[in-house]
Amino acid sequence: CTVPVSVNVSRVDIFDIDLLSYLKEIVEENGIDTSDLRLEITETAYTDNVDQIVGVVKELQKAGFMVEMDDFGSGYSSLNMLKDIPVDVLKLDMGFLRKTTHEKRSRTIMNAVIDMSKKLGLTVVTEGVETIEQVEYLTEAGCDIFQGYYFSKPVPVKEFEAKYLLDRRAIR
Repeated sequence: CTVPVSVNVSRVDIFDIDLLSYLKEIVEENGIDTSDLRLEITETAYTDNVDQIVGVVKELQKAGFMVEMDDFGSGYSSLNMLKDIPVDVLKLDMGFLRKTTHEKRSRTIMNAVIDMSKKLGLTVVTEGVETIEQVEYLTEAGCDIFQGYYFSKPVPVKEFEAKYLLDRRAIR
C-alpha cells in the first residue's frame, strides 16, 4: 500500500518539454503508480499560456497523474480558469478559513465554491484547517479532504514514517 504524495509543479516546470518523462522516471525509480504522485499547480501558473497549460494537464492526466489546482481563491482568475483547465482536484486556499468581519458572506462563498466544485466532478481539498469547528463545518459543506495543523504540523520524513507507515520488516 502506498501513500499518495502531492508535489508542487512550478510555473517553469509546466513549460519544460521534459516534464512528463522526468515524472515518469521518478515514478519508475520509486516503484509507485502515477496516480500516487499528485501534481499541484498553483492557480497563478494557469494565467500564462492557457492553451499550452491545458495541453500539458491533459497529457499528464493521460499518463495517469492526478492534477490539482493549488491555492484556489488566492488569485484573480479563479473562476475563469476552472472553465478551461481540466483539473481533478481543487485545493481551496486557507484564506477562505481566515477570520473575517463578514463571516456569513465568507461561508456563503465557501459553500458555493464547494458546491460548484462537486458539480464539476472535482475532489475538494481545503488547506489551513486548524480547529474541530472548521472540520465540522467543512464536512457539512461537502469538502472531501482537509489539510492543516489540526491534523499535524509538517514533520521530517523519519518522524512521518515512524508515526504513519507500517514497519515493512514486521510483515515479512
